[in-house]
Amino acid sequence: MKIAAQVGPRAIAIQVERDDRLYVVDIDGQSHVVDARKLEGDFYSLLTAGRSYEVTVEYRADAYHVRHGAAEQVVRLTDPGRKAREGARTPGPERILTMMPGKVVRVLVAAGDAVSAGQGVVVVEAMKMENEITAGRAGNVQSVEVKPGQSVEGGALLVIIE
Repeated sequence: MKIAAQVGPRAIAIQVERDDRLYVVDIDGQSHVVDARKLEGDFYSLLTAGRSYEVTVEYRADAYHVRHGAAEQVVRLTDPGRKAREGARTPGPERILTMMPGKVVRVLVAAGDAVSAGQGVVVVEAMKMENEITAGRAGNVQSVEVKPGQSVEGGALLVIIE
């Protein structure tokens, strides 16, 4: 996956490929093998080149705020097609799908619940990482199609929001 980003005043090109349980991340031509694990909430553990880092990644105001210790970097994704893809919502119910096979760890909503854009609806464990799947827009939960402990395939329907 190719990503165009801006970190402070610097524009960077990022290429991310998955290699078994690891990620191969190429940043402006420099390759890094990264073992990334989500701990809880916005906290992640990264292992690369024999060094371990604990970072927080928080999305707010159209940017990712990445913190390690007292240092913070603001990362903005600058792919011009990204905003168009994210803004192009089809009318009707939103069908929230899982992108990869895994196991449902927690269901965070129930039918009839009101949800806001970005609110977590289901937590799926995939490749030993817990991934919180979020609502793409505000609405009411029409139905929940999974339950905790259930195995799901990539592309499986999790929740419908109207």
